[in-house]
Amino acid sequence: MRLDAFEPHAESDGLLQRLDPRLKLLATLGFVIAVVVTPLGSWRLFAFEALGVAFALGVSGLPPRAAFERALGFLALVAFLAALAATAHPARRELGWAVCAGSILLKNALALFAVLVLIGVTPLRMLIAGLRRLGMPTPLAVTLQLQARYLFVLLDELERMAQARRARSFRRGGRLDWGLLTSLLGVLFVRSLERGERVHASMLARGWNGADLEPLLDDAA
Repeated sequence: MRLDAFEPHAESDGLLQRLDPRLKLLATLGFVIAVVVTPLGSWRLFAFEALGVAFALGVSGLPPRAAFERALGFLALVAFLAALAATAHPARRELGWAVCAGSILLKNALALFAVLVLIGVTPLRMLIAGLRRLGMPTPLAVTLQLQARYLFVLLDELERMAQARRARSFRRGGRLDWGLLTSLLGVLFVRSLERGERVHASMLARGWNGADLEPLLDDAA
């Protein structure tokens, strides 16, 4: 799934989409903190928090299947880490390994879906604008804005490189093995550095002195 799969929903005129980005950011942060401090094995509290996430997901208008597909890879990694963390957790003797592992996995899942709802109902430029109004330093906001702009460019370039590599290797399968994929990522890293140098040189040629950062955030205003 592409990174901009939720962008049409974020730009729609829904109930959550119309809220102030600062309010959504603070609400999401408060929910994540509440999930983190929830004691292990408190299934009633987890159920209440899951009900809140499900309600927000339903009001947002996001397709639940797309949200689950987006979270599946991350949750698979978290499940593995939760199994390792539960082995050495202090509460393992009292609660048991399964309760500790399940609680850790559930906490991460709830926090992840809360963040998915946030990015699904708020365009990235509005998120950056909300972070700036909440006190984020301007250089950091500029870094996020430039990263958001060029991440899609780099992903498109990676797709073109992979397609060209498959066309030259005469392979029937459409998937690349790990060796070819790592080599493509290495070349992409070098090209990203070169692109960053060219962008920086073009900004300097247009009179940017490294201090005036506000023009770079016009799209997020």
